Amino acid sequence: MKPSGNERKSEVKVVRVTRTEFELSDGRVFPHVVELDEDEVPTPEEFQEIHDYWKFTLTTDGRNSINNK
Repeated sequence: MKPSGNERKSEVKVVRVTRTEFELSDGRVFPHVVELDEDEVPTPEEFQEIHDYWKFTLTTDGRNSINNK
């Protein structure tokens, strides 16, 4: 079963996205794996969806994630 949007929502919000990093509402800053081109930088709202998806995928039971694509 694929999670609903509410189940994937993060308790922290993406507040800033640059070519090299993103910042969360709790003050943590994380580098991107690769530097983004200027025209590839998503809005905080767009990046929030990516962040929530990967947070859910990486923090749930692996079987659940694999079987429910």
